[in-house]
Amino acid sequence: MTRSITLLALGLILAVIVCSIPAGAVVTPLPGQGNQTGILFGVHPNAKTNETITAFIAEHGEIWWHEGAYNHTHKYVYVVPANACEEQLVYLNRIADEHGGEQSIEQIWIIGCDEALPRAAELTFPKIFAKYPALSNDRELRSYVENQSPGRYEEFKTGSSRAQVCFINDTGVFTEYIVDLSGGEIVSTTYVSEEDLPVNKSAATAQAFSGKPPDARVENIVLRAYDDTIVWEVTVRAGSKADVVQVPADPASGHPPWTATPGFGAVVAVCGIGMGIVLCRKRR
Repeated sequence: MTRSITLLALGLILAVIVCSIPAGAVVTPLPGQGNQTGILFGVHPNAKTNETITAFIAEHGEIWWHEGAYNHTHKYVYVVPANACEEQLVYLNRIADEHGGEQSIEQIWIIGCDEALPRAAELTFPKIFAKYPALSNDRELRSYVENQSPGRYEEFKTGSSRAQVCFINDTGVFTEYIVDLSGGEIVSTTYVSEEDLPVNKSAATAQAFSGKPPDARVENIVLRAYDDTIVWEVTVRAGSKADVVQVPADPASGHPPWTATPGFGAVVAVCGIGMGIVLCRKRR
């Protein structure tokens, strides 16, 4: 009698566990339960044909794997050595959709097992990506945000339906990814690093301070793109007064630094700056 009750209880527990698994959920066995490589290739057949993934598994032997959330169209897939783990492979996998699109691997990272994966671009700057959904379609922008970890962005209105969004990494070497949008769609993108500019951040700041009071300080600094010209816009505050000083990143433009009233810098720059700066990359 006791044995029958015990078996009945176990059956009920198993039934509850099975029923609690969401429909369509991918259940990956724990390490040591089943052939993890075979299961990975069964669930994600595109991984089997990727040379980087297969080489990583061949090098490390036994593995285990799991998935992580990215957004509604993508997932992270983590491939972790089951034995001594010094590094892991993580790839961004596009999920097959109801329209018949196949899974595709878009980015692959090999990072330390204790190293944090760069946060998804949409999770790093949720407000601006929600405002301009087209930003999610720019793979190079996502790569810049996830790999260079910019700490902030600036949005500038450049017309009734036009805007420029600058993603800024000012830790160490100053880099920036600039996106021009019209009607919410991307018109062009520009990646620029101060290492490739004749006037770097320090030089632009020094020029911006010229003629300013001793208590002046930099409140903000950003690179702006006007056609094929790059300009440093340095907001300098002295007491209660703030000026936007625009310094051409290329002295060959022939224009010295000038001061603009905050909010009107774009008008001055468009009218006054010459052409000629060589950009790291510009795509239209």
